[in-house]
Amino acid sequence: MSQILKRLKRDGRISLRSQVVVALRDAILSGNLKPDSTLNEKDLAKQFKVSKTPVREALTLLDHEGLIKTLPRKGYYLTPITVNYVHEFFDLRIILESAAAEMAASKITDEQVNQLSALVPDANPDADIAERLDRNVEFHYAIAQISGNGRLATLIKGLLREMQRVIAAGYVLGQHEKVLAALREGDGRRAAEAMRHHIEEVRRKALRVVGA
Repeated sequence: MSQILKRLKRDGRISLRSQVVVALRDAILSGNLKPDSTLNEKDLAKQFKVSKTPVREALTLLDHEGLIKTLPRKGYYLTPITVNYVHEFFDLRIILESAAAEMAASKITDEQVNQLSALVPDANPDADIAERLDRNVEFHYAIAQISGNGRLATLIKGLLREMQRVIAAGYVLGQHEKVLAALREGDGRRAAEAMRHHIEEVRRKALRVVGA
């Protein structure tokens, strides 16, 4: 169980469902739960000392995020990471996020550059993988919002949330600063290329992890 979850539980600021979601998501993204692992409502309820209801709600949310799949009358299992799964997601990211970065470069303000700088996932060296991934989503989503295309931003955020585990497998340090530098200069072409390069680097690492 993550330190963040323990702190929130002490403060009483997190619901039972959210406690289960945070703990399970952290276990999945950190690799403590392996692909094709099965999850059982009864066992999880006993583990977290809660009823089945918050467990079921948590599992439903993780299903929507693409981290697990529901097997009717059997339970839940972790979504396997396949080569095709990796390529489909990263192909979409390159198309959508390169366009978003190029559009954002022509509109970004100094204030927005500073806001993006504060969202760089690696800014806190003590952050765990779950925190880095959350900041990663916010960083990329912020760029999409700056592009001015709200529908594009919504698509990108949903895609990033759904592929959290793949991103975790291929997480690469130091790439976001290069994207930020291109945006700061207002160079659309360079921003698109920096974003494409960043996403390709994460793809390559993710494929190594899945054994491709």
